[in-house]
Amino acid sequence: MQGWGEAYKYWVLAVLIGLSAVTAYLWPYGFSAFTPIAGIVMIPLFRVRRPDVVFGVLLLLCLYALGTTAWSPVFSSSGPIEGYADAETQTWGKLPMQLGLYAVLTLLAASLPAERLRRLKAPFVVGAMVVAVVLLVEGISGAALYRTLTEAIGDPTRPDLAIRNVAQGTYALALMFWPALRILLDRERKRAALLLTAGVLIPPFLLSAMAPLAAVAVSGLVWGAVRRGEVRLTALIGGALATVILLAPWIVLAAEPLFQMIEPHIGASWAARLEIWRFSAEQVLEHPLFGWGVDGSRAFLPFMLHPHSAPLQLWLELGAIGAALAAGFWMLLIRRAGRLGAHAVAAAVSYFVIGGLSFGVWQEWWLGLGVMTVIWSMVAAQPEPEDASVIEA
Repeated sequence: MQGWGEAYKYWVLAVLIGLSAVTAYLWPYGFSAFTPIAGIVMIPLFRVRRPDVVFGVLLLLCLYALGTTAWSPVFSSSGPIEGYADAETQTWGKLPMQLGLYAVLTLLAASLPAERLRRLKAPFVVGAMVVAVVLLVEGISGAALYRTLTEAIGDPTRPDLAIRNVAQGTYALALMFWPALRILLDRERKRAALLLTAGVLIPPFLLSAMAPLAAVAVSGLVWGAVRRGEVRLTALIGGALATVILLAPWIVLAAEPLFQMIEPHIGASWAARLEIWRFSAEQVLEHPLFGWGVDGSRAFLPFMLHPHSAPLQLWLELGAIGAALAAGFWMLLIRRAGRLGAHAVAAAVSYFVIGGLSFGVWQEWWLGLGVMTVIWSMVAAQPEPEDASVIEA
């Protein structure tokens, strides 16, 4: 029975990892579908075990977020249950399910023997390389391949929309990068590592996706420090991320002179983002302890759907209590990542930086991509056999 269960888990993860490359390029939002489905099909093998402290903190955050529906302005006086038919579009209806499914998926993935996890390295790193090469081609050609594909299926896309859609893949590749780089360096594939690095750096610049570039730059410094044996820095890194979360609104308010100086030079999109950050920080001061309530960012439509910054959104919607829980989670997560290696810490920092600059913190595809980052990091951390100088197909 145990052997059958291990084989079952392995093949679920193999299919999930195999889909990652296609999903990253063609349908990044697919991470909101494939990842929870993998958790669902894993449920029969899950057994309750000693509580995991990282998921414990997330559970507290989830429960508190659910409690804030009592005062969130986006719900009626009768509470969120009145709008239950619309629960799929509301965070309160999704968070508990996602937390449970992702706990099942990651804990069962971690329970796989090293030998089986090691077999997943090849499909993962090959997929990452394919995404890197395709994005290089798309960046140079202005998403010509993507436009050709959409025309072939009878749904042509405007060039600007094609570039925007392809650029979404650079976020996934930025998170695949450090685990894939570890595998390539472990196997002494330096040329492949250079190609992968080019694929993660050049396309975002050509496709105007600056957040992945910032994430790789910051996480690169972290990777270099931890890889040189500065393991003790892991606690400092976790503390630094927690500090950013705890001080986020005041950092934004203090940066107002800088914002005014750079706004005329950064383009309309980023200028609008600075304005949203400024506005969100000011609204935090209205309800600093408990926040406006989960999904409270939507009360400010059409000005913004969310603050495009995870720390600011946590403060705005969940207040100091939610921010403190999130800070604790990141400290624990970085500590856990440090056990896997520099690549895992760097991947986590990449996720943090991108989340701090883009996307809503509750977006399903973004949360699913975070879970995939954990799984990729676990796979890459498995030690190589002594004769593994060639990537096995």
